Amino acid sequence: MLTNTSFTELVGIQWPIVQAPMVGGYSSPEMVAIVSNLGGLGTLALGNLTPEQIKQQCNQTLSLTDKPFAINLFARQKQTIPSLNKNSEEIKALIPYYQQLEIDESVLFNQKIANLPDLNLQIDAILNTEVPIVTFTFDIPSPDIVEKLKQSGKIVIATATSTDEAKLVQNEGFDAVILQGSNAGGHRASFLTDGNGGPETQLLLKQTKQAVSIPIISSGGIMNGQQIVQHISNGADACQLGTAYLFTDEAKVESYYLEALLQHQVETCLSDSFTGKYARVLNNRFAKEMKPYRAASFPYQGQLTSSIRSKAADIGRYEYLPFWAGASYSLGRRQTAASLTKTLIDELKFSMSY
Repeated sequence: MLTNTSFTELVGIQWPIVQAPMVGGYSSPEMVAIVSNLGGLGTLALGNLTPEQIKQQCNQTLSLTDKPFAINLFARQKQTIPSLNKNSEEIKALIPYYQQLEIDESVLFNQKIANLPDLNLQIDAILNTEVPIVTFTFDIPSPDIVEKLKQSGKIVIATATSTDEAKLVQNEGFDAVILQGSNAGGHRASFLTDGNGGPETQLLLKQTKQAVSIPIISSGGIMNGQQIVQHISNGADACQLGTAYLFTDEAKVESYYLEALLQHQVETCLSDSFTGKYARVLNNRFAKEMKPYRAASFPYQGQLTSSIRSKAADIGRYEYLPFWAGASYSLGRRQTAASLTKTLIDELKFSMSY
């Protein structure tokens, strides 16, 4: 049966449907539980949270479902905090926006940038929960972290954007790999390259399916059940959808963000100007104007632009905000997470009958 794949058997789900992690609170415990309760795999985005916040989110989700679900963390190797001053290109490029939005420039010059939360402490928090599946993005964690999770009985999955990355994921002992095509919304998961480009999802699957033997989850530009069937027919074991779930009530997307998605008027692009890591967003004024300038590395660019984004949201200057969206976002429609998941399942069943 088409829906019974090596991945569904591995994680104990009925349908090869994975709801993608979406940082910013969009993939809430409620959404995750709904998807998992309907036989798919919900995923919590926890990469930017503290250990206490992680435990709270996990326990809340565990109270809403007894079905398998996953959590996602940032496997970012320790970075050196950049040494920036008012003459640095990264700083000078942002000054006009501080001026246009009437933000005190000293906030930019005196920004106290800091590293992401400690991954080891996040892992310790996860080990104290009953969460069965841990996924990673932005890199591969150290072998001792992988071993610690596997020894505790957890399934470990990493994200790749190229065949070389996928082979590395397999060689490091992961149970499955998420293949993220360049048409996926939000941040690129790349760790061997900067993520500016790369193959689209269908081509990436074609390039990689003969190179790895672990289950493959296709991700990027997938919005309906027919596409899921197509990917599985071409060698995927499941499909991960993020942008489709952004349109659901449970995502609680800000009204201005949702309106921009529903208008379907803007093309998407890859930009590193918002956070320092390439991400697919609606191609708005900030993304266009900042394209020629070098951004500070991730996550520090995001800290430098945080005042811009906060002030822009407050006064309705939405052209300065990052609206994460996959290249196929125009196929999205407003509904509940349950409605979307049930529709995907129905479309799977229908496509399988032919």
